[in-house]
Amino acid sequence: MMRLLFGLLMLFAGAAAAAEPPHYVMEARFDPQGNLRADVTVMLTEALSEKAFLLSKRFTLQPMQLPPGVTMTREDSEEPMEALNKFVFRFARPTVEPVKLSFRYSGPILTEHDSGNKPLRPEGYELFIDHMWFPVGADIQTRFTVDATIDGLAPDLVVVAQGDVTRTPTGVRIERDYVDIDLPMVAMRGLEKAGVPGVEFYARDLDTRLARFHVKHAEAAARYFQAWFGPLRQPVRMAMVWRERSMGYARTGYTVLSEGGRGAPDIAEAGPAGYVGHEVAHAWWMLASPLTEDFWLVESVAEYLSMRYVETALGIEAVEKELAEKREASADAGPVMGHGRPNRVQLYQKGPLLLIDLEKKIGRPAMDRLLREMAREPVHTTPVFMKHLSAIADADTAVAFEAALRS
Repeated sequence: MMRLLFGLLMLFAGAAAAAEPPHYVMEARFDPQGNLRADVTVMLTEALSEKAFLLSKRFTLQPMQLPPGVTMTREDSEEPMEALNKFVFRFARPTVEPVKLSFRYSGPILTEHDSGNKPLRPEGYELFIDHMWFPVGADIQTRFTVDATIDGLAPDLVVVAQGDVTRTPTGVRIERDYVDIDLPMVAMRGLEKAGVPGVEFYARDLDTRLARFHVKHAEAAARYFQAWFGPLRQPVRMAMVWRERSMGYARTGYTVLSEGGRGAPDIAEAGPAGYVGHEVAHAWWMLASPLTEDFWLVESVAEYLSMRYVETALGIEAVEKELAEKREASADAGPVMGHGRPNRVQLYQKGPLLLIDLEKKIGRPAMDRLLREMAREPVHTTPVFMKHLSAIADADTAVAFEAALRS
């Protein structure tokens, strides 16, 4: 499942803009004690009157050389997590020419606000947006491209990241020409790679029952969804890592899974199949805002699709138990929409059941067409979904389905 902080994120408000997205250029270095020194330049091209960024307070920021006509204020922030600096840049006039904002800072990569996922562990690094280790757009939705050079990584660390990844003797070069809200990276010892069509899967033991199930269904789910929604824009990279907290999260073409369960010789196949199916589905379903009621178009749809995949791969019997559990869990779930961002029960239990009910009403062929056309939209919002539903079924069906989401 996708996570930001204790489940806040995923990825990706989807408004297409005429301007180029922000571009980050990072030069960073880790020392053996886990201290980070970073120099990050953010190139802004869209017309803005102000723009804010968040960075953890554990880092010390050097004085900034601001571009002409740009002022900055700093304030404390405890949202979306504790101990943050919020930097607000204001422009004398809406930016027309590109503006460069430069951050130079240093400090420990470890943070007490790690939600049980330490960025530096004996086996290596696991970094993502929760650690607030780079300037994050304060809306937690700023999507950017990036060129990053990260030094201080021992030669025996295997690096898994997005985009084009080039390992150097002492670091890594990451070039990502597609947008995301994060700069996630795993750099760990002992990871082995299983390359299957459309997927690169990494784990420290590919022969465990859990790893074999993950590899098998990552490949099969990628084929299944590509036949439905079109080719993957980039290979899906998955890393199965060991850490204190069992959780997973996805970004564009990138998923991190927990290694928990590796010692269970009788683990059922349906669980890993559904888990991987859900995460692979996010390659197409991750554009809706993670902070609004539209987030059901990320998680509820991916969960519905994972059950469709498991049904195809393992049979309807493999999902019947999960369906019963979802019905029980969502009995008192409350509305999916109408109160801001849905909670976990509404997203992962009630939302998928409502989509199953919709499928029964309009038929599977119409449901498949609805999701195929919606997946191609550059913006994922509830009104866009209802527009397609009205065209494929009818306006009354769309009204009834939205009412179900709000009831």
